[in-house]
Amino acid sequence: MQFSEEFLYHIWDAQHLSENLATRSGKKLNIKFPGRWNTDSGADFKDAVIEINGEVLKVDIELDITTYQWKSHSHNENPEFNDVLLHVVYKDVGKIPFTINEDGNQIEILELKDQLDDDINKLINHYSGKTYSEKDKTCLLFNNLDEKQTNKFLISMGMMRFEKKIKRFSAEHFFSEFDQLLYMGFMEALGYSKNKYQMLQIALNIPFKNLKEYYDNGMTKDQFISMLICSSGLIDHLPSTISKDNKAKWEINFKEQSFITGSSEIKWKLFRIRPVNHPAIRILQVADLLYDSIETSFFHNVLKLFSFPTENFILFDFNKKLYHFFQIKNDYLPENYKLGKTRIDTILVNIILPLIIIYAREKKYTQLENTAVSIYENFPGLPANYLTQYMEKFLNIEQKALIRKRSIYQQGLLNIYYENCQHHYCEACKKYNE
Repeated sequence: MQFSEEFLYHIWDAQHLSENLATRSGKKLNIKFPGRWNTDSGADFKDAVIEINGEVLKVDIELDITTYQWKSHSHNENPEFNDVLLHVVYKDVGKIPFTINEDGNQIEILELKDQLDDDINKLINHYSGKTYSEKDKTCLLFNNLDEKQTNKFLISMGMMRFEKKIKRFSAEHFFSEFDQLLYMGFMEALGYSKNKYQMLQIALNIPFKNLKEYYDNGMTKDQFISMLICSSGLIDHLPSTISKDNKAKWEINFKEQSFITGSSEIKWKLFRIRPVNHPAIRILQVADLLYDSIETSFFHNVLKLFSFPTENFILFDFNKKLYHFFQIKNDYLPENYKLGKTRIDTILVNIILPLIIIYAREKKYTQLENTAVSIYENFPGLPANYLTQYMEKFLNIEQKALIRKRSIYQQGLLNIYYENCQHHYCEACKKYNE
């Protein structure tokens, strides 16, 4: 069943649900009051009253078509959603029975797909044409900060965003080992803006622990590639860069291997996508790296890049090791199709460094933590995205130049946007000018 998020609001508001509700974690749920629809920023429904396993709670509720929209809508970045205690979705597409908020806490999920009443078809006909508009949001920032104040402010905000990422990964680490966390984050990042969730689905459908089992039972590299390409449905959407001979080879390998069968219903977004950004190309770029890491550990192979003593750490040397590790030559792709340095930089800042910090704190490796923090604090600026470009409209020339020097400044700018600007919390920014 396909419908809009707005229609989901009507289902919830009218409580067209079955009588015996249960959360994804198995807790009994009774909706005493669905809450009031919120036309302002924040959760979709406020002041709902629910009874969960016999405990009555007053909560905020967020509605999404799938659980992944919590992340794609950046609610996981937004402290305003920390009061949400029930995430209502039509379909849960995750592998854990909870949603993780900005604070790193677990939120119960109510999946409606199999818990709707018999009137659902009438509702579709009645509400499918209705529309809702989202409140426009603007932001004002940095009116009176000089260069020194801007520097201090952005570093503080950048470290705050970094700790939030660490907290979220820590919550997910409760359910997944480091190899799986790195594998999921890595694959998602390779999806770029159009196919992030689709690439993540591959890592969820074929977990790293399964790959280890397959490897121990004789899975070859070509079988591994065929599993990623064929089980994801990409075999039917290959770019012209990939020869028909290779396509036929992977189809044969996939049919002959006995580790997994069938393909997933992944809806790829391939319209007007650059050939080098095609998800099949991205998979081939990293296939050798992933396969060579299965026998040992993907995470521990990345961990070895941080072997520099803190007192002798040189960022230039670290970057050389980093790029050499990720830019492995692939027999199926031309040389100029190897993974780009800017993508590797983004993966380092957003995924690898937070995971390294979690590991260092777990093991009490202070020197390793100091090295990772030093990299984060000094790493050059990443390519601008639409949010940083939007925020730069409110900066003067000197502030713009500062933002582009180091990634921590950009991360700080993003933190300010998610904390304040997207909700027009101008007062929260003005206090930094005092």
